[in-house]
Amino acid sequence: MDTTLSGLRQALRSLRRSPGFTLSCVLMLAAGIGASTALFSVVEGVLLRPLPYPHPERLVQLSELAANGHAMRFSDPNFEDVRTQSHTVTALAQVSGAASVAVTGTDEPTFATMALASRDFFRAFAIQPVQGRLFAEEEQQAGGPPVVVVSQTFWKRHLGARPLPMSDTLTFEGRAYTVVGVMPESFDYPVGTQLWIPRELEALLPSRTAHNWSVVGRLADGVNPQAARAELTAIARELKARYGRDTGMQDIALVPLHESLVGHAQRTLYVLLGAAAVLLLVAGANVTNLLLARAATHRRELAVRVALGAGPGALARRYLTESLLLSLTGGALGTLLADWSVRALLAAEPGNLPRVGEVSVNGTALLFALGLSLLLALGLGLVTALRAARQSPWATLVQAGQTQAGGGAAERTRRALVVGQLALALVLLMGAALLGRSLMRLLSLDPGYRTENVAVLSLVLPPAEDDAGWQHNLRLQEDLLARLGALSGVRAVGATSSFPLEGSPAGDGTFLVLNRPDEVRNFDDFGRLAHEPERAGAAEYRVASEGYFHALDIPLVRGRLFDARDTSESPHVAVISESLAKARWPQEDPLGKLIQFGNMDGDLRPFTIVGVVADVREQQLDEAPKPMFYGCSRQRPRASSRFHIAVYGPVGSTTLVTEARAVLRELAPELPARLRTVESLLSDSLASRRFSLLLLGAFGAVALLLSVAGLAAVVSYAVAQRTQEFGIRFALGATAGDVLRLVLRQAALLAGLGVVLGVLGAVGLSRVLAGFVYGVSTTDPLVFASVALLLLGVALLASWLPARRASRVDPMTALRSEG
Repeated sequence: MDTTLSGLRQALRSLRRSPGFTLSCVLMLAAGIGASTALFSVVEGVLLRPLPYPHPERLVQLSELAANGHAMRFSDPNFEDVRTQSHTVTALAQVSGAASVAVTGTDEPTFATMALASRDFFRAFAIQPVQGRLFAEEEQQAGGPPVVVVSQTFWKRHLGARPLPMSDTLTFEGRAYTVVGVMPESFDYPVGTQLWIPRELEALLPSRTAHNWSVVGRLADGVNPQAARAELTAIARELKARYGRDTGMQDIALVPLHESLVGHAQRTLYVLLGAAAVLLLVAGANVTNLLLARAATHRRELAVRVALGAGPGALARRYLTESLLLSLTGGALGTLLADWSVRALLAAEPGNLPRVGEVSVNGTALLFALGLSLLLALGLGLVTALRAARQSPWATLVQAGQTQAGGGAAERTRRALVVGQLALALVLLMGAALLGRSLMRLLSLDPGYRTENVAVLSLVLPPAEDDAGWQHNLRLQEDLLARLGALSGVRAVGATSSFPLEGSPAGDGTFLVLNRPDEVRNFDDFGRLAHEPERAGAAEYRVASEGYFHALDIPLVRGRLFDARDTSESPHVAVISESLAKARWPQEDPLGKLIQFGNMDGDLRPFTIVGVVADVREQQLDEAPKPMFYGCSRQRPRASSRFHIAVYGPVGSTTLVTEARAVLRELAPELPARLRTVESLLSDSLASRRFSLLLLGAFGAVALLLSVAGLAAVVSYAVAQRTQEFGIRFALGATAGDVLRLVLRQAALLAGLGVVLGVLGAVGLSRVLAGFVYGVSTTDPLVFASVALLLLGVALLASWLPARRASRVDPMTALRSEG
């Protein structure tokens, strides 16, 4: 114990005598440990931590599989058959996707996300409410009383956290719901859901091709996923044999629920964690270089100790103790840096990162940081101790009076470490540059619509039970369009049932090409013709007003747009996108063709195509435009109770948002609304890419700073050790420029080697980034050349000061220092 304490005190004294060295090491280690701990915290919270439910490994999600392997949601009949026949998966339940609804009955009208959940849904998760209860048996019957379970966040924010039972009711989708339960904050399925209502309130659809429901369940006790998949495959084959063409289900997919929730984020997070590990390697190499340089400057002291009897064990303990103090201090500072970084990253809105609310620097992250610190301490201490152990004390004492040390194994090691740092920094910078160039390409894309000076007003209209209700909603929509269009500075307004990039995707479904208007009289006729490939097709659809295309400046390719001729009594017309026209009628003019969407609103009246417009990018800028069908909102008001009004004017988006909000308060104060700009929608759609770019860019910048600092330190050390050599060169006639070029040439050699190795590494790892870039090759020569020149330039700039100092050495002073 006394020996340990004595060694600790000695190490502390030694580090205090070199405050600059100590501070540099601690800061470098803090940067590496902090970055690694921050990314580990994100990876642990999103990917590694089990879902917060009992036995989460048994939770699974099921999907129907088509003949081409495409995963689909379940239809009602197929779900019922699987639920009753499966013995390996229990508590099978249907759940809809989370949909935005307008809610009143709260402290003030608001939007909320709602999902329908069938019986056994909450039993599958084995979780209980924190207030109230779950659905009762009579509430899970067709025609049962309307009840709702709310999330704890919604309960606190919109219901004042009032205890249950409460007299308040929530009104949405045209019905008043009694709040019966509050789910804990940890329950978040489907992701982002705030309201759950019984699925049984909705009628069953008899079609086996109406794929509307996600399905979750829990593996039975003692059943593994392989056995469950085998049973489900047998059930699917039996149903296919029984129903033939009436069902498209060829098989059933079973995946762990955890994988279905976070699988899409796995690759991105592991790449970023790898980038943090590269930064840690750069920091570790830099600290190793500093430790080796410090050991070299203290080699006479070390030789005396060895000559007086200090053994290898004593030397190892000394270096390990110093490394341990540096690493633990750097780890403590790095943990604080990690906590701050995680908060900053989450505040930066990392796109669609799942489970982001569960991310924190918790106990697991602290243990990770401690383990990393101890591992670094061991590695740094051993490298330094082994280097010291290889030196002969007698040779060191003989050479102690000589300050030239231009070569030797220690010098080669330090140079190799610098080359490695530069190569790793280049790899990180290449990745960041490729992501940045990709983002610029995306921003330069034409999305197919106007993005500047456009405000978007999103509304959910009151549900209508009859034609009078739908006509009331249509009049409200037209009144809003008229009032907004009359605002000063507004050039165009238009409405649509779904808006690009807004998060409410257009509907998609099957359409038929008809030979005559009365060819389809009922859904049986539609289903029969839908099996004929030459008659059926698939496209997304939305309804739009006549001003929509003008407000967003979507070009008309041929034909006409909607106008005053298109009334509810006139023949129904449609406008289609250019991609749909090319896909369905590649050699024909689509104008005048009859087309029908059976699942748009239940109305079987056909549409006559009157116009073709240019394609638009709907959900993501990097996705190819999808075939799109536009119906006239005046003719098909039942197609959606949700609509978005685009308001265009050169007065600026902010002014438009303010004026639109005032009009809405006047005409429909009871309706919650969301007001945004197209610029903000565009920005949000790129959030996940900006998140990756931000991290890689930050890691690359820090790695560049550390590596060029390491190069400057090595060059400075070499200059100090070669003072006598420079004096001799001056005495023999060398000029200051000769010495300056000599030092810079040697620095350029190290930087050049680092660049070559870094480029080779970046090429080797290019496939890792293949799924992250758009419109840019992962071996883009412009990016590679630019980053390589940047690194060379910064490296030479960092070497300029020590090189300049070498060129100003006084020859007489240098020669007198010899011997």
